[in-house]
Amino acid sequence: MAEEMEEMVPLAGTQKEEIPDPPERRKALVSEVQARVRGAKAFHEKSFLKMKRDMESAYKGFSDKDWDETKYVANILQRHIAQRTAALYAKNPKPMATRRHRLDYSIWDGDEKTLSNAMAVIEEASSVGAMPPMEALQLVQDVEVVKQQRKMIDRVGKTMEFLFDYFMDEQQPSFKASMKALVRRVITTGCGYVKVGFQREMERSPEVAARIADVQAQMDHIHRLMDDAAQGEISPDDAQMEELRLSMQSLMEEPMVLIREGLLFDFPEADSVIVDPKCRQLRGFVGANWIAHEMYLTPDEVEEIFGVDIKQDFLSYDLDGRRSDRKDLFRQGYQYDGQTPTDMQNGMACVWEVYDRKAGLMYCVADGHKDFLYEPKAPPCKVEGFWPIFALVFNEMEHKDQLYPPSDTQLLLPMQHEYNRARQGLREHRRANRPKYGVPAGMLEQEDKIKLQNHPAHAVIELQALAAGQKINDVVQPMQQIGIDQNLYEVGSLFDDVQLVVGAQEANFGQISKGTATETSIAESSRMSALGAQVDELDSFMSDICRAAGQVRLDKMSLEQVQRLAGPGSAWPESLRRREEIFAEVYLQIEAGSTGKPNRAQELQNIERIIPFLIQIPGIDPKFLAKELLSRLDDKMDLAEAMVESLPSIIAMNQLQGASPVSQGGGANNPQLQGPRGGNNAALPSPAGGSLPPMGANRPVN
Repeated sequence: MAEEMEEMVPLAGTQKEEIPDPPERRKALVSEVQARVRGAKAFHEKSFLKMKRDMESAYKGFSDKDWDETKYVANILQRHIAQRTAALYAKNPKPMATRRHRLDYSIWDGDEKTLSNAMAVIEEASSVGAMPPMEALQLVQDVEVVKQQRKMIDRVGKTMEFLFDYFMDEQQPSFKASMKALVRRVITTGCGYVKVGFQREMERSPEVAARIADVQAQMDHIHRLMDDAAQGEISPDDAQMEELRLSMQSLMEEPMVLIREGLLFDFPEADSVIVDPKCRQLRGFVGANWIAHEMYLTPDEVEEIFGVDIKQDFLSYDLDGRRSDRKDLFRQGYQYDGQTPTDMQNGMACVWEVYDRKAGLMYCVADGHKDFLYEPKAPPCKVEGFWPIFALVFNEMEHKDQLYPPSDTQLLLPMQHEYNRARQGLREHRRANRPKYGVPAGMLEQEDKIKLQNHPAHAVIELQALAAGQKINDVVQPMQQIGIDQNLYEVGSLFDDVQLVVGAQEANFGQISKGTATETSIAESSRMSALGAQVDELDSFMSDICRAAGQVRLDKMSLEQVQRLAGPGSAWPESLRRREEIFAEVYLQIEAGSTGKPNRAQELQNIERIIPFLIQIPGIDPKFLAKELLSRLDDKMDLAEAMVESLPSIIAMNQLQGASPVSQGGGANNPQLQGPRGGNNAALPSPAGGSLPPMGANRPVN
């Protein structure tokens, strides 16, 4: 590894190859793509601001400008988001490979009688040494070919299931944490996205959230620092030179350098996917000709990922996404929004990855840069719908002018504000009802007022303004209080509106509902129905992702790579044509409800009801029953380790032990064992129709 790192170090003074100025038509295309994205971003600006307001409201518990942290805030938005997220996504989904229903048989009509007759004809002809009829042979051969083909496709499907689970486990941060964050984002802002990608060896993806745990980012960083040092942009005494030395030393000391490739799941922010204004529906981006993924990267990161130096040719952004003309400010020498020219020189570049469906190309541009960051090409991940980005929405509605649906936060904001106002009014009323006293003007001195306000317990107070023999009540009179009417500040009716709007009743927020048990049960049933609609939406969304991930793996991974991950018994098509055939025959989807919190009690009750019927059906595999029962119990036992071929059941072995000599403890003397005399060691009938006497003192033992 040390020799490889030494070879990477460039010679000092080496000049970087000068990039030629792009032709005018290329500049025009770059400018057109940038203008297209800027225009769409301005078109959706109100929706993006609404998302930011919803995020701020969910964080603080209010969005009213006249409200602040000094006033009463009970954040029911945060409670609703946490509960709904936990209900919708409790665990990673279970992928299922589904083979399409097709008319695969070209000769056989699917009737079992036809197949049985053909096999009988072949067997009869073979028994007499005659040639079987060609029609019967072709029919049986047709059935066998389809059976073998389906078996092979099922093996490919099992391999795809294993790979999907593998890459979910390899995701950094974990796939479960990222998906819970996505569900939380959708509840908060109204929409969320997942981007499916593939990382090759020695190739780094620009997405900031998608990572495979390897050292590729560190390698790219070292390359960029060495390049800057070779160009003289870093002097020997700069901090970056020491950083380069330490990074190379750390990498060379690693006993094993891990560079991987595989499937990536990126989770862009809600306002970082810019959609064509022509889009009519977020789910599937219906009507859109293009979509863009917006990322903010430093110029150094752009150089590390794309190999392009844009330090002198880009528009600078701050961390809040505010744009400034770096060149004009540098020339004029004044600050803009608190940024100095030096700050803007080190600012963020706005990178747009644009997927153009009409052109069939993927562009990558930086705002203000005159050329593409890499040559336009077809999207690296081929999926059926062209878009590698998938949208998740829960409250989708039909509106001609509104593309983005309202979020749960937006729907609950009026109730949140009214709850805060009611509690704040009650707080102010309580404060106003604190004891207070009235005295004639000028009667008490300032010192007397202080004594009455701040006296300790059991204090003896001497008032200067009180004459001898004068009663204190003649000078100081308590003022009458205004009683608190709780009906003015009740909040129970607000939860009726919450139930109507988002389907969460008062009991779900931890409060004791005043409704009857029947009413509460009906409300809970209504909540579960509303939740079921969102579960269906999430399952459909996850099935789209799973299906696209399967297509990406079939397109990108070779048989050798698959067998290295899934084992030598995995099946994978090697030729491109065969992979296209697999596309049409098998696909991945998510088992319905597999992301939610399982109802183990209900599942166990169901399996207990059906097992007594299954064990009476001929041909049912006991291993299947054991596997299903263990899965319902969520047991971690490995059934393959527990099963031993040709070994009788424990009850059968006990019966065999019960038939052994008395010295082994069989028969009625050992009730834990069942002997050959039947259930509970019942006596077997005698040959003459009678019964043998029970084993004991009156019966001799052979």
